[in-house]
Amino acid sequence: MRYVKIKARTYNEAMMKLKMEHGDDAIPISHKNIKEGGIFNTGLFARDFVELTAAIPDVKPTRLKPRKNIDLTVGGNENINDLLKQVIDKPENQPQKKPNTGLEQLIAQGMEKSSIKTTEAPHPVKSPVDEVIVERTDQPYIKLEKEFHELKMLLKNMVASGQQKPIDDIVIDSNDIYFKPFKEILRKNDIDDDECNRLLEDVKRNVSSEDMKDRYKIEKTLRELIKSKIIVSGPIDKGKRKKVLMFVGPTGVGKTTTMAKLGAILSLRQGLKVSFVTIDNYRIAATEQLKKYAEIMRIPIHVVTDSHEFKEIVENEKAEIIMVDTSGRSHRNDLKIAEIKNFADACNCEIHKILCVSANTKRSDLNEVFKAYDILHIDSIIVTKVDETSYIGNVISIADKYNKPISYFTNGQEVPNDIAVADPEIMVNMILESTMR
Repeated sequence: MRYVKIKARTYNEAMMKLKMEHGDDAIPISHKNIKEGGIFNTGLFARDFVELTAAIPDVKPTRLKPRKNIDLTVGGNENINDLLKQVIDKPENQPQKKPNTGLEQLIAQGMEKSSIKTTEAPHPVKSPVDEVIVERTDQPYIKLEKEFHELKMLLKNMVASGQQKPIDDIVIDSNDIYFKPFKEILRKNDIDDDECNRLLEDVKRNVSSEDMKDRYKIEKTLRELIKSKIIVSGPIDKGKRKKVLMFVGPTGVGKTTTMAKLGAILSLRQGLKVSFVTIDNYRIAATEQLKKYAEIMRIPIHVVTDSHEFKEIVENEKAEIIMVDTSGRSHRNDLKIAEIKNFADACNCEIHKILCVSANTKRSDLNEVFKAYDILHIDSIIVTKVDETSYIGNVISIADKYNKPISYFTNGQEVPNDIAVADPEIMVNMILESTMR
C-alpha cells in the first residue's frame, strides 16, 4: 500500500483527479483545506486548495491480451485527442485568460490516457461527435471507454449551451445534501432563494470541514447567524420626557388591540400616567372599541379630527406616555399615508412611530408595506398575529433588510395578555423549531 496526496481547487476536483490518475481502486482517506501562494509568503491573496490523502493498493500489473483494434476515432479521420483539442481551442469556449482550470486539467489527463496507437485504418466518415468504439475484451478498456464517453458528453453539452464556467463551478458540492433540510426550513419561512443561499454560504464558511456533516453544528451556526440579523429595541419605558407613541400600519393587523395591551401594561402594571389619542375617523367601531378599553382601564382618551387639534392635545397633555391610534392604510395608498405624516409633522415634540405588521403576511407584501411606510421614518416594529402562523422568518428578513428593530410580538387577542417583548432567541426558535418538529 502506498499513499498519495492530490491537490485541487475543490474536493470534487481532487476526487476526479484521483480516479483519473489512480483508478477506482484508490481509497480516499482524508482531506483538508490549505492555502498556497500569497505575497512574500504572508498568506495575503493566497489561494484556497483542498489536499486529499488517498491510499493506493499494491497490485501486480496484469498483462493485457493482444488487441486487434482500439478505435478511438469519433468521426471521419479525427482522433479523440484532436477532437478534444479542437473543442477546447475554439475561441468561444476559451475562458478569458484563465489557465489551468479544472476542465483543462481533466482534458490534459484524458489526452495522456488516450495516447494509444491504432494499427488499422480509420472507419468511414461519421458525424463530428459520436460514441467511442472500443472492443470490449477486458475491464481496463471498458473503463477507459466510459471515462471518454462521459468527458465527450460534458464537452458536447457545454458547447451546445454556450457554457464557459470552469469545472469547479459545475460540479455539485457533496456537502449540499446536509444543508438541504435547512434550506427547506428557510423557504417555509418565506425567505427567498438568494437570501437562503447567502445564509447557508455563511454557515459553510463558519463550519469546519470536519463538521460539515454534523447536523447539530450546522443548526447551531445557522441559529447564531439568524440571531445576529434580529435587531430588538427592548420594552417601552418612561424616559425623562413625555413620550408620544404613534401606531401605524395596514388595515386589519391589530393596531388598536395592540395599543390597548401596551396601555394596560404601562398604566395598570407599571403605574405610569397614560393617555390615548385616536385620529381614526374612518372606523367607528375601532374608535368605540378603544373608548371601551380606555373606560375599563381609566385612561383618558381624545378623539381628534385635524392636525391642528392633534398638535394642541399632544403638547398640552400632562400624561407621561401618549399613545396615538391611527386608521389602517393600504400600503398602495400613498396619499392616505401622507395624511398620517402631516399629523406627526404638526407637533413640535418627538414622536416614536411604531409599524404594526401581521406575521401571516407574505414576504413580497411585507416588503411593499415597509417601503410605503418608510416615508414616516419608522422607529420600531411590532409583529402581530404570531399565533396565526408557524413561520415568522418573512418579517425578520424584511425588518433586517430595512434595518428596523422589533420591540414586541403579539400572540392572541386577550388584553392585556398575549403580548411579549421581542427576544432574538425566542424568535429564532419560532423560525427553526416550528418547522423541525
